[in-house]
Amino acid sequence: MGVSDLYSLPYLGMKDGFHKYYFKAENQFFTHFENSLIKEGEFEIELEVDKRGYISDFLFNISGKAKVICDRCLADIRIPVSGNFTLHGKISNTDEGDAEVIYIKPDQSHIDLSQYIYEMICLSLPLLNVYGCEIENPRVCDDGVLSKLSVEVDLPKENIMSGNIWNSLKGQIPEN
Repeated sequence: MGVSDLYSLPYLGMKDGFHKYYFKAENQFFTHFENSLIKEGEFEIELEVDKRGYISDFLFNISGKAKVICDRCLADIRIPVSGNFTLHGKISNTDEGDAEVIYIKPDQSHIDLSQYIYEMICLSLPLLNVYGCEIENPRVCDDGVLSKLSVEVDLPKENIMSGNIWNSLKGQIPEN
């Protein structure tokens, strides 16, 4: 079974109304995407489908954790990730390009949601991979790296007071 089979939605025989589906995206899921931002993670995806004639709304609720490198201390951390997304489905023979609309052929029996789920998980990742790791026991932060970040730079105070902080570099840069 490929990733398309595991994350496809039976659409052709679906009756009008509300439907709920549950998916899991784990480490194996992310290997199917070239140059994936996520190598390891566990996510639960709850999908609510509201089908009404020729249109449908797909409401995704994604939550889980991704293993990433901490931007502060470079340790491997498991950062919490969550997000809510909406896609709209429309039955049509056209393949018009729209980021929030899925065009479904009238004779299409299943919808492959794997690419949409992957993109939604990636969009849910925070811009900075840091979190309050001080609450964890044992603490995952690399204290060696953090101690190097807290070292103060010793600049001459007269350069700071005069507003010309570049004076301390003048003797270190070779002139052409």
